[in-house]
Amino acid sequence: MKSIHRKIWNLALPYQDKRDDKGHAKTVVSFAIKLLKTEKADPDVVIPAAILHDIGWSRLSKKERFSIFKPEPAETGKTFSGDIEIRKKHQDEGVKIARRILSKTKYNKTLVSEILEIISEHDTRIGFISKNEGVMRDADKLWRFSRTGFLADSRRRNMPHLENLRRLKQKTRMHGFFYSKTAKKIAAEELKKRKKEFKL
Repeated sequence: MKSIHRKIWNLALPYQDKRDDKGHAKTVVSFAIKLLKTEKADPDVVIPAAILHDIGWSRLSKKERFSIFKPEPAETGKTFSGDIEIRKKHQDEGVKIARRILSKTKYNKTLVSEILEIISEHDTRIGFISKNEGVMRDADKLWRFSRTGFLADSRRRNMPHLENLRRLKQKTRMHGFFYSKTAKKIAAEELKKRKKEFKL
């Protein structure tokens, strides 16, 4: 990472990984860097957005932070209405904290606007508004496919590994789940690793 990105990382540390998801921010940034090797997006937007995207969870109660891990209704597959409101709240709080952090680093104001726009709806926006946003959101979703993210999701959802593997495989088949073909390929590779590791 560039020194300016490292400074953002250090300022964001107190707000990171607040949902029994230690390593989330680091993993998302790693996937973002990996995606940037293929996808021609702007690292000066994607990397800060990846670092800062979930810091808003630090402003929510423990009950709110974990309420989104309720099982999905089997008959519909839809999320709970309260889920959307909580996600919006963490996005709004994340924008506030991210703005302060980026201001402290005297980050380029044009880039700040784009970074904050990405954070503002990274969990709730339908479709993608730019390559930068798409790559950052792909990196965030790829966390679930990493070993750390897979174990965290299985634990938080009280879900057997095989069921979680099937759930993630189904996600990759959903139209518009990933922005890039690169992310879809990485997800498939990660699922193969999880299947082998856990003998599923």
